[in-house]
Amino acid sequence: MSPYLMNANALSTLSDADTATVSSLASRRRASITVAQAEQLAADRLAVSLLSEFRAAWSVGDRDGMSAVMLAAIDLDQTSPGEPRLMDEIRGLSTQAAA
Repeated sequence: MSPYLMNANALSTLSDADTATVSSLASRRRASITVAQAEQLAADRLAVSLLSEFRAAWSVGDRDGMSAVMLAAIDLDQTSPGEPRLMDEIRGLSTQAAA
């Protein structure tokens, strides 16, 4: 909802969140993590999410979904060249396991 269409009470309630406090654990966690570490954690979460999406698309035979995830995985691999490659994980799903 647009803040221009809200009455004064609703608008003040909405802006109360700006001064909301966070737990001491969250404050310590934010203080102890660098921007690079936060970016790496976000990339790791994205990789796990993409891998889960690929598995779901593969299980139902959704080739368009699989292709979309593979393109996103290639982009992610290119943005972080020194990290393990997500496309290797995706290719490994269709490889027969060695006995």
